Order: sequence, then C-alpha cells, then structure tokens
Amino acid sequence: MGCLGVEELETSSIYIHDETTQKTECWYAIQQEKKLVSDHMTIDLSDTVVGRQMLQFYHSDKNEISIIMKGAARKEWINFCADNSKLLEGFYGDDIPDRTYHLYKFSNGYMGAASPGDISTESWDLLKRAARVFALAYTRFSDLQKAESQAEQARQHLIQLQVEKNRAESAFTELQSTQQQLIQSEKMASLGELTAGIAHEIQNPLNFVNNFSEVNLELIDEMKTELKQGNTSDALEITDILGQNLQKIAHHGKRADGIVKGMLQHSSKSSGSKEPVDINALVDEYLRLSYHGFRAKDKSFNAIMETYFDSSIGKVNVVGQEIGRVLLNLLNNAFYSVNEKKKHSQYAQWQNYEPRVYVSTEKQGDHILIKVKDNGTGIPEKVLQKIYQPFFTTKPTGEGTGLGLSLSYDIITKGHGGELKVETKEGEGSIFIIQLTASKNNYES
Repeated sequence: MGCLGVEELETSSIYIHDETTQKTECWYAIQQEKKLVSDHMTIDLSDTVVGRQMLQFYHSDKNEISIIMKGAARKEWINFCADNSKLLEGFYGDDIPDRTYHLYKFSNGYMGAASPGDISTESWDLLKRAARVFALAYTRFSDLQKAESQAEQARQHLIQLQVEKNRAESAFTELQSTQQQLIQSEKMASLGELTAGIAHEIQNPLNFVNNFSEVNLELIDEMKTELKQGNTSDALEITDILGQNLQKIAHHGKRADGIVKGMLQHSSKSSGSKEPVDINALVDEYLRLSYHGFRAKDKSFNAIMETYFDSSIGKVNVVGQEIGRVLLNLLNNAFYSVNEKKKHSQYAQWQNYEPRVYVSTEKQGDHILIKVKDNGTGIPEKVLQKIYQPFFTTKPTGEGTGLGLSLSYDIITKGHGGELKVETKEGEGSIFIIQLTASKNNYES
C-alpha cells in the first residue's frame, strides 16, 4: 500500500479461508523504510490470539474491523508468521513495534493492511476498493478452475467408450473444443453453470450408447458360436437384433451430437447474422441447461418449472447465440432469486414456500413475447432503474459481475430492435419480458 502513496499502510495482506481444511492461504507484502518483503504461506489462524480474532471476524456479520496488536499478542503473531515464512525471520529485529491490523471482508476471505494506529478515510476507501476488485478477479479464477475440472472429467468419461461409439467420440471432441472456448471466453458470468448443464444433458444419450454397445459385443460372440455350430437361422436372428441396437446407438449418438452443436453455436463468436430459429426449442433447451447447471452447483436446490409454448410462433430470424445468452442470464437470475428466498430467514412467513419458475412464449400481433417469471425475492423499487446499468448488481460481492442484464439489454434493444421489460414486486417475484418484432422480414411461420 505504501508503494501506492499511502504511507500509513505498511503491510498489505490477502487471506483466503478454506472451510473444508480450516486452513488459510495468505499473500503478504511488507515495506519498512527501504526493505520490502513479500511471500505466501498456509497457516492455521486458530494457533494465535490475533489469528483467532481474524477468524471470529470472518464468521461474523461485520464487513470491516481494526485489530490492535500489541505486547505479547503482537510478538506471538510476528513469530508465528516468521515460522511459516522464512523471509520474515529477523525482519523487525528484537524490537517488534505495536500495530493495528485493518481488515475488509469479501466472499472468500478478507484483505488487510497494518499501520501504527487508526487510518484515514482515504486509506479505508483504498482498502475497500482493492478488496472488491480482488473478489471479482478471484471469483472469475475459481469459475475457470471449476470449468477446467469439469472439462477434464468429461474427457476421462468419454475416453472409456469403445469403437462402436464413433459418433459419441466425435461429440466428445467437439465438446472438448467447445469447453476450451468457454473457458477462455469472458462473455458469460455463468460459465460454470452452463458447462454443468451441458454435462447433465449429454450424460443420458452417452449412457444409452455405452449400454447398447456392450450388448452388441455379447451378441457378436453369441452369433459366432451359432455360426460355428451351423445354426444359420439363429445367427440371422441375432443380426436383426444387432441392426436394431445399432439404430438405437445412432439415434442417441445424434442426440449427443445435437447437444454439442447447440453448445458450439452458443459459445462461438457471433457473426451477427440472423437466421431462422425455433424460439420454443431454444427457450426449452436453455431452461433445462440453466436448471441443471444450478443443481450441479447446489445439489439441495429444487424448483418447480412450468412452461407454455405458443406453437403458432414457428421460426423467427434472430441471432440464436445472442438470444441464448440473454435467456441463460434471465433464467440463472430467476433460479438464484427463488433459491435466495428459500434459504433466507426474512422470508420465513412463507412456511410452505415452493420455488417456482414459469417460462412462456406468445405471439401477439406483430410481436413475439418471451416471459421468464419467478416467485423469488423480487427487485427493490429503489434500485429498479439501475438494473440495466453496467456493473450494477444486487448480489453480494463476488456473486455477480453486474454485466449480465446490461449485455442482455443491449442484445435485445440494439441487436434485435426489441424491448426488455421487467415487472417486479419486492418479496413476491419478478417477470422479465423479451419482446421481439415478428415482421415479414424476420418471421418464418
């Protein structure tokens, strides 16, 4: 912090706490006069008085705290840090000065800075801004790690398929390529949820391919036995069964191939060209992707999903990838909202509350309406006018980038000449309405 011109902040530290191991990762930098020391260490905060104060703060409702470190507690903390980071040995000499540790919390930990005493408002503001920026960067880093892990799991699963699964193996190659594109892409804040939804959707057809392939191997061995024994008629019956099974393998292989192609289309760089798209199929596909993606993240989550699709809509000329991104954002927000309402105490008056998301399409004159409705927390009136502003979010720090609705609004209004409207009541839920023009130039019945 001193390098940034705020001399009263001598030490800068970042702490990431792991609830599973109860260990804390710490990155620090200390500047004193002309000496600068920086290092990383893994520590158990419960081993020291100061550390226990940090843990108590981390598990509290407070966002910031100043911990006074002096006397024996200060010496214990410095010696403890020196035991875990050899660069600190002898840094202060025999005279260890008292300091005050100022901490500001974010979703996975907190950022700290030490000073001789109280710090100015300017220093607090700098510490808070730095913590918020780091929280966003750390969240994106964690999402990418999860996506890479999911990609590796999918790769290991598909490698086990045998020769008869040629179509499924082709689907895997495309899926792997698409996942790499998604990992590198910064188009979506919900990257992990999308990948998890795709993994769930592709699991079923791959299971069918796997099962029928194993059955065919057994039938081939049986057919060879019949032929050796001269039972030609029995062997021919087996070939009929093999043919039926191969048709089923081809059917489910095509299903897996279709899922991957949809993912490829979603994640690829948009050409901006509008093409005829089955709106009902697109909405249904992204509803399932969003739901299963959310469940992959939280196994306890459940929600009732209701749909109504107007069959008279047909195909509409839109940029399918872009509309898909809008749908995924709105649906992710809907599931997030009902989940928050389910688990937070301020909504305890709904003893029999059931999370519910309703999605519909409708043709009204020259317009196509797509509605995403939830019975979640709703949006407070005081922030309703800000929801389409870039980087504005009602979610806690680290859980949202504030770009989803802003990008969705631009895609619908600027990219498609439509409207994105919202109706909401705090505590009762929200309805987001996508309105697209169904003129002769962009509508195909």
